[in-house]
Amino acid sequence: MGWWSDFKTGRELESARRDVARARSPYSISQFIDRCIDLQKLDVALEEAEKGLQEFPSSESLTEAFKKMIRAKCADDLKAFRDEVRKTPGPKAYYKLACLYKEMRDLDQAIELARKGAELYPTFEGNYIVLADIRYERFQRDLRASDGLQAVQLFEKAVDLNRENYRLLFQLAEIYQAIGAREHAIEKAKMILAFAPDDRRALKLLEDLEAQKGTKATDLKEILQDFERRAASGTVRKMGALVQRYLKAPDQLARKLVFLEKIPGFQRAIVLGPSGELLAGYPGGPDENRKVGEVLKRVFAAGIECSLRMDISTFEKGLFEGKDSYTCLVMADRLQIAVLCSSKAKREKILEEVHRFVEHELYI
Repeated sequence: MGWWSDFKTGRELESARRDVARARSPYSISQFIDRCIDLQKLDVALEEAEKGLQEFPSSESLTEAFKKMIRAKCADDLKAFRDEVRKTPGPKAYYKLACLYKEMRDLDQAIELARKGAELYPTFEGNYIVLADIRYERFQRDLRASDGLQAVQLFEKAVDLNRENYRLLFQLAEIYQAIGAREHAIEKAKMILAFAPDDRRALKLLEDLEAQKGTKATDLKEILQDFERRAASGTVRKMGALVQRYLKAPDQLARKLVFLEKIPGFQRAIVLGPSGELLAGYPGGPDENRKVGEVLKRVFAAGIECSLRMDISTFEKGLFEGKDSYTCLVMADRLQIAVLCSSKAKREKILEEVHRFVEHELYI
């Protein structure tokens, strides 16, 4: 039965691969990954998840599929690390479990464990690095000065505890270089060379930094605020493939909004661009949807600002319920998508259909 079972599994995987090839999207790839997990083909699932996330880095479907796959792959480690924290706690026990949760993209758990580890064992640098990595990921995504400042402060705390951590010093030097803090980056490169004077990477980094033009500002907070301003003006952040596609072809985007009519109680769909400009609306054309777009621009701005002020994460989606209506808001590769429905709609159906539209229809 073993060879027959393997044969059937192989047939199922090939059939699933053909389905993805016919309509490649984050949603179809995530369905394939889920099937691989069901068939216990975790290596195939990991390969496809890594490829998918490289192609569609902001996809919710792929992130969730990746988390599910890593949980299945790391189930034994998860149990062992949890037992270690419970039975023989120590700084490395918290660090290992926090790192595993970070790998599984369960960032809330990773932050909670790393914070507890840092509180209980403040002289161990590992847990500060976990917190700094997570904060820096958010800075890279949102390009907010406050996140960047907290990230480098946490990294600096870790450096104070271990001034010969090569990986940490090099990472921090590269971060300083990326945001334009040249003098800070040079300092870290020289710290590496103090204990590894012949290190080629550090020598090359120092050479590049010394040739780089410095900024007028020297205060790190000012440097990061300047970086944030440049990011807001579009001179730092590159637009994703989805935004580039529909900025060039808003009519194509408008035609795709028709797919959302399948939601019972559907009333209107609006898509705004990175700066809140109206890209498409359905039903009707730009003139009919402009006023609604202006209102939704303010709603999105408030949601984004509120999330950042509360320090809970980037605003990605929300379903707001009124007396007689629902408004579903979703951020997708800097597109701001709003779907308005009457109270006849079911919450689950709205979320399901909007998710499929964002993760599948927009990409094919």
